[in-house]
Amino acid sequence: MKQLILVDSVNIGSFMFQGYILESSKKQVAYGIYVDTLKNPLLYFERSTGNTVGLQINEGLVEYISKKSNASLKEREQYFNAFLTFVVESEKKAAYMAFKGEKMEYLSNSKYLVQIRGMYLGSAESINVE
Repeated sequence: MKQLILVDSVNIGSFMFQGYILESSKKQVAYGIYVDTLKNPLLYFERSTGNTVGLQINEGLVEYISKKSNASLKEREQYFNAFLTFVVESEKKAAYMAFKGEKMEYLSNSKYLVQIRGMYLGSAESINVE
């Protein structure tokens, strides 16, 4: 995916998250959220069929963040909430800038939200960081 326009960024804990308008491998407009300077997006929105915009999550990067973070469980809960706020605001910007009039699959309304939260918070619980 080719990053075209930086839309928003935020520091959360020891990570920088950046939202970009993208050109997908299918030569379509997409929107992705990247972590630090990593090559692939953590999550991205791309037209799937007709006027529907699907959401894709890179579980490997969720795991990478979980393992790299040294935050306590309480801090992780705060960071996750800050991340979710950033994603919700990014979704609104993506809907307006890249996907006007199209039906979007939102992270806050998806099965992925519970999965990401479980992976991130579960990692802290498994290593007993508090």
